Amino acid sequence: MSISADDIKAVYEDLRDRQAHPRGHFDKAGRWYSHYPELVGHVRWPSRHYPYSQMSAARSKKFVRALAETHGCKTVAQLRSLAHSA
Repeated sequence: MSISADDIKAVYEDLRDRQAHPRGHFDKAGRWYSHYPELVGHVRWPSRHYPYSQMSAARSKKFVRALAETHGCKTVAQLRSLAHSA
């Protein structure tokens, strides 16, 4: 049994609507890096001109789906604990 499309959509909407924030960190220059860089796809590396490129990718439905599949999430609670920052 895998996580449902509705559960993926719920977590995606939390991230999209800024009800939750993706896991990651800022460096001293204000660039944001995802906790899961291998899952944000072929997104440009954060730079001073595009400091939130990975953050935007980590708020996508494609990212949430990849996170669920990679970690074998069975429940929405598991997916939320992986996707959301503490």
